[in-house]
Amino acid sequence: MEAAHLQVKRRFILMDLLKTVFGIDVSSRKSNVCIMVNGQKVDDYAISNDMVGFNQLLDDLKQFTKPQIIFEATGVYSRRLQAFLDMHELRYVMMNPLEAKRKTKDDLHQNKTDKLDALYLAKLQSEHPQRLAYVQSKEYQELMANNRIYEQASHDLITNRNRLHKAIQLTFPEIEHLMVNPRGKNYWSIVLRFPHPDIVLETKEADIIDFLKGLSGIGKKRANDIMQSLIRLAKVACPAVKKDSAHIRGLEMAINNILSAEEACQTALKEMTKLAPKRDLEILTSIPGIGENTALRIISELGDIRRFNNPSQLNAFVGVDPQVYESGNLTAHLSISKRGTAIGRKVLYLAINQIQSAKKAGNPSHIADYYEKRKRSSETASHKKAAIASIHKLLRTIFALIKNDQLYSYDVAKHNQRLLS
Repeated sequence: MEAAHLQVKRRFILMDLLKTVFGIDVSSRKSNVCIMVNGQKVDDYAISNDMVGFNQLLDDLKQFTKPQIIFEATGVYSRRLQAFLDMHELRYVMMNPLEAKRKTKDDLHQNKTDKLDALYLAKLQSEHPQRLAYVQSKEYQELMANNRIYEQASHDLITNRNRLHKAIQLTFPEIEHLMVNPRGKNYWSIVLRFPHPDIVLETKEADIIDFLKGLSGIGKKRANDIMQSLIRLAKVACPAVKKDSAHIRGLEMAINNILSAEEACQTALKEMTKLAPKRDLEILTSIPGIGENTALRIISELGDIRRFNNPSQLNAFVGVDPQVYESGNLTAHLSISKRGTAIGRKVLYLAINQIQSAKKAGNPSHIADYYEKRKRSSETASHKKAAIASIHKLLRTIFALIKNDQLYSYDVAKHNQRLLS
């Protein structure tokens, strides 16, 4: 009995010494799994991306002590696997696809199949262990999800505004001169109701005024003024199509999409405002040029900044750290790694533009000073290169302010810069 117990104990010790890696290539309907033990492939198979397949994977994971799991972040397809692993409190490495491709390129140039991709991921983790993914709290996950909705809705907004502008050139181009700023819910509602000059001229003045008074912030006098302008524009209009043209339906579709996208943007921002840590929001908006919307989006993309040990880790997370190429005695610093999310970099790039605009409006910051210095240092320096360098400075600033629980001060920042120089 004692000998059997020692044998079982010895087997568990041996299992502890084994380095087991599960490489998983996730696609839309199935995932390919490759199991490596001490660098040798012992099994590979495919699972369905549902509870049946994930439980099969879980059963296999339980056969090993501290198995390592690695897969690529393939957008919506990998999210279900990620959620399942989080639910069972299993840690994993989630690779940026660009980084995974770069790190496995010596093998990938030969062949590419889902089974091989799983093998290459397992091999990568076996030979060059990657850092485990940080699991954000549910609040930060929801923040990011809302920011992604905001990003998509903003994109849809721009797309449909362009479609609307093109459609109006055919149906009633003069209506773009009805208001000083031809955008906003009232303007789009008017265009939706009167997409063609013939419709304006066929409608009674009293009915036009009643419609306009029903819009937000428009009283009787304002409604009368808009009605007169609308009729005047309709009388001189020369549309390219009839009022029953398919282009009218295209215009209506674009406006409905615009209204829907605007509502989605506002809802996402409201949800982010509820979820974002109030102190972090206060700190970020203390930086000249960063408004509440931009601050919300930065927090949504960066998550809890306190989890980083230094600004370099934050730079790497965003993907603005330099990509290093080493071969023999040659070490070259190439372009930025782009390991993080493109949306995160886009928001920070937008923030740099806003910080520059704030300085021009009389609200300086050491980040704007640094941007101008980078631009002056080289006649060939592009805005993009100077902006990326300034993102480094911005991230360092955000890291220091949040870690030290301080609001931004231009005088303090300048003093610290002098100490460092």
